[in-house]
Amino acid sequence: MNKNLLYPIFCLLLLCCWTTGQTQDGSSLPSREDADAKAKVQFNGLGRTILNNTSIDGALLDTDTTTARRLSDGEFLLDVAINAQPNDNTEVQGILRIRNEFGGFFGAGVTVEVRELWARGLIANTVRYRVGDFDHVMTPYTLFLADEEGTVNEPEVFRPQKDVIDYEQFYTDNNSRRLQGAKLDFGLAFPMILREMKAEGFVARIRPTDFFTTPNRFVGGGTLDFSTRSLRDSVGLQADFGLNLSSVWDDLKTGAVTSGITNQVISLDFTVHLFENKQIKIQALGEVGQSLIELSEEQPGDPPLFTPSQKVTFTKDDTFLEAGVAVDLKASKLRLSATYLDVGPDFFSIAAQSKRVAFNRNKTFYNRIGNDRGLRMPTLFDLGRDRALYNFQLSENLMTYDPRYANVMPYGKATANRTGLQFGAVYGDDSSIFDAELGVALLKEIRGQGTFELKDFLQVRLAANVYLNKMLDWDKTTKITLGLQQEQTNRDGVEVEQVDLSSTLLEIGLEAELFNRFDLLLGAKMLSAEGRDYIPSIDAFNNIEDFPAAFVADDQETMIGAGLRYRFKDDVYLTIQFQQFSLERALDPTNDYDLQQVFAQYVMKF
Repeated sequence: MNKNLLYPIFCLLLLCCWTTGQTQDGSSLPSREDADAKAKVQFNGLGRTILNNTSIDGALLDTDTTTARRLSDGEFLLDVAINAQPNDNTEVQGILRIRNEFGGFFGAGVTVEVRELWARGLIANTVRYRVGDFDHVMTPYTLFLADEEGTVNEPEVFRPQKDVIDYEQFYTDNNSRRLQGAKLDFGLAFPMILREMKAEGFVARIRPTDFFTTPNRFVGGGTLDFSTRSLRDSVGLQADFGLNLSSVWDDLKTGAVTSGITNQVISLDFTVHLFENKQIKIQALGEVGQSLIELSEEQPGDPPLFTPSQKVTFTKDDTFLEAGVAVDLKASKLRLSATYLDVGPDFFSIAAQSKRVAFNRNKTFYNRIGNDRGLRMPTLFDLGRDRALYNFQLSENLMTYDPRYANVMPYGKATANRTGLQFGAVYGDDSSIFDAELGVALLKEIRGQGTFELKDFLQVRLAANVYLNKMLDWDKTTKITLGLQQEQTNRDGVEVEQVDLSSTLLEIGLEAELFNRFDLLLGAKMLSAEGRDYIPSIDAFNNIEDFPAAFVADDQETMIGAGLRYRFKDDVYLTIQFQQFSLERALDPTNDYDLQQVFAQYVMKF
């Protein structure tokens, strides 16, 4: 370990020991007996310390005289959440952040900012509202944040750094997006046929105006979800369905702008419970809808009465359909599903197709390497730790992607120009000694890109967890994790049209509790990609502008990690880890390189 890290890690250990001496009850939160139920103001939050040392080596560095071989970075951070309840129907919260970069002393490099601010409450005991920051999710085609590339079932050894990314980018487990604006919801109950209706609406500003050429941009919409009473008790026939509207638009009245876009997606989603008894449950489920994108321009002068002030100069629309059936075999703890998918080539949804990873962003470390200062492409190593690559904002253009990580559905289910079948199987529950989830997609292009030939896609994803402690009746947690993704893209035709790109991502992890709250963490991630494809250049309205040179890959990425973690309490832990990454490019071995990092991370939630 680098000597520069020994002193701060030693100080970090002293801080952890002090925290342990304060509380040993296994929880960072006060018990119900100790908490004051009538408290109007409460304080909680998160503290985090990261100390990291990263080094680079390999064939690329043999002739490199400009790149630093070792970098150190880190941060000390405290988020304090102040939650107040002025009355029984109102709640407000703000999070104040204090942050200092590693190496800053006597206040140098300290920043203070407001991370979050919101208020929520209940109107007339009927309508709930929230203003300020909020998380929102609808359906995979209307408003949704699809999972990032480079992971299927993340080994626990790589989770601490990924958890930092999730926290900083406001990612949640339900694929919601962080927005700033207002939302409200309410429900109605019905005496017959319909059981209840839930209504939800929201509006948020996603881009501020510069008062000149950039207008305010908003996203808004809502859902109406209906649930019926049992239509036939003997078979358990019952239906849930919903109407969804997601809209993104520019306000041309802000600034001196002359044109702006409007993107609307409307859909109907449904789940029909066809049959259910003690052994089996059968459901039909899906979603159908349409997207519309328009470019509007302000008309010069004062338009005549009853004439719109804006003129539509460009418009494009398309549809999507997802329909399938799911069968739950209750006794076998098994769920099977089959789905038909058809997403039109011109389908466009800003609020659903915007990705988490922005591959064209600058990285925070070793962004350029080599004497020629070449731009280093993102790797598994970067996807696992570099917050600068991640994004929660909405993009009006289809974001770039790396076909080595995701070429079948780079924008999730909302990926346009796809049709075919998807199959799924899920096994296990809380009592199982292992659980697994398998997904298979057999898809095809609807419209060729630059040719009449169509691409065929195959994707296989498997995530499994084996609980050795349950299998061997141990008291301490011992778990093996496995993640696998295989993708294949093919296209026939003459030689210049042919496509043959395959990739495999494998993840293996071990989490073993050696002593009480003291864990051994091991893991590995391996990516191999070989073949070629054509990735088109896309213009502002998602039309294909050009096809650059073929994307050709023969790459091997390997990342291994090992570390120790001590959980002082349920929400407080310290981990010290070593990670090794290597990139091998058979087509250009002179640019192979290795990355190593040693880091300590202390997290405290209170």
